[in-house]
Amino acid sequence: MLGGEYFNYSQFDLEAVTQNSPTDDIPTLNTGSTRTKTTTSKTAYRILSGFGRLNYNYNMKYLLSMVFRYDGISRLKDNRWGFFPGVSLGWNVMEEEFWKDSKLSDIFSNLKPRVSYGVNGNVNGLGNYEVYGTYALTGNTYGGETGIYNKELVNTQLRWEQSQTFEAGLDMGFFNNRLSFILDYYSRTTKDLLTDLALPGYTGFDKIRTNLGSLRNTGFEMEVRANIIKSKDFSWDLTANLSTVANKIVKLPENGVAKNRVGGDQVYDPKKGELVWVGGRQEGGKLGELIAYKQNHIFRDWDDVKQNANMRIDNVANLYGPGLADQINPATKKTYRESDGWKPIEPGDVCWEDMDGNQVIDSHDRYVVGNIFPNITGGFSTTLNYKGISLYARFDYALGHTLYNDLKARTLGQYQGTWNIITDVKNMWTEENPNTDLSKYYFGDQVIKKNITRSNNGSTAANNNNSNYYEKADYLALRELTLSYNLPKAWTSKCFIQDASVYVTG
Repeated sequence: MLGGEYFNYSQFDLEAVTQNSPTDDIPTLNTGSTRTKTTTSKTAYRILSGFGRLNYNYNMKYLLSMVFRYDGISRLKDNRWGFFPGVSLGWNVMEEEFWKDSKLSDIFSNLKPRVSYGVNGNVNGLGNYEVYGTYALTGNTYGGETGIYNKELVNTQLRWEQSQTFEAGLDMGFFNNRLSFILDYYSRTTKDLLTDLALPGYTGFDKIRTNLGSLRNTGFEMEVRANIIKSKDFSWDLTANLSTVANKIVKLPENGVAKNRVGGDQVYDPKKGELVWVGGRQEGGKLGELIAYKQNHIFRDWDDVKQNANMRIDNVANLYGPGLADQINPATKKTYRESDGWKPIEPGDVCWEDMDGNQVIDSHDRYVVGNIFPNITGGFSTTLNYKGISLYARFDYALGHTLYNDLKARTLGQYQGTWNIITDVKNMWTEENPNTDLSKYYFGDQVIKKNITRSNNGSTAANNNNSNYYEKADYLALRELTLSYNLPKAWTSKCFIQDASVYVTG
């Protein structure tokens, strides 16, 4: 099969607004005495493609499929065209004579190993005219004239983002396919990622679009179908799937930094006894890491404070231990007790984990508390049928990822002072409730003790908060439940209806 495709997208928008019309009965703009807004916009892009596919099988034993696409898009300039091929091979073992004569053929009803390789292209997120230069209007006019300026740097060398995927799989069926499995291992490397690269301020631009590095995703996928019970009046079917994924940054552009790191944070690793980089993007690293300050416990009383933080400085929240109260603060040249903006560490405050053991809590005393991406995702569905009555349920799940509970943090910290209090406030530290993992209640904790949010100052940022507010995000959710009844054909035939059913779903 050979084919071609031409796609043309064009959009023109016009918006005009007037005020002080004498009546709303006349819908035209000319009745308004004051024109308040007139604006137009226009955008377009085109894609020209050629594609083909070749399928071949030999006696239904050996299967071959080859496909290709050759695409050109107006969003790119110097590297507009991309070639994206794919090939797959399969072997129907069940069709081999040696298999048909074996005892295994009484158990296996399907056995097909397969392997494939393909390349996909992507330009999503790239503006229609970005490679030709993007301009914008200045906020103010000069001499009554509108000013136009170059908004973004031009990079005419941008290329298609390409994903190269290798996949090896196995299809198996047992007992006349009443039980079947589809197993797949895949490795997908995406190179020439379309990414914004930060620029120094002296360039006059904050970023430039580039084809930055490559990312590899590997994982395993499985699907199971089972006809558990099958009789005249009753049947039970079950379908389930599972997938795993692990990402790794393979290559980044050379930038003179170790592992060509872009962004990230430096924290102290007690196991290595040195500072390490986490988060951001670096070769060999992962995406989605969450970074937090680790809560060791809540100070129960003054004895606890003196034992664990007597000489401690918290540079994140400007707090000092009781043993430093009358010592000189180098930043203010006054004692810590007399220094404006400094407060004492007290019972009910968080005892932070001092990762480097230097009695100073700062940005180095953080660690990777989890990852936003699940390790395992999947779902399952089940169907029960009995004499025309059917019950269908569909579930999905995810395992191995972490979320920041901003709602809990925001309400217990009263960042704005207008939030209703959740019942967890009853478990926060008081003199009568010293053995708890929730700090003392403060109105506006982010400007007083920063026991909950830290350097974020009450923002919704996922990083740099109290580790106690990060939670396992594993879940199992019921997405659909349907109960249906197929009306007897003796009823529907009288109304000249072949099939009819009633159902309730939620």
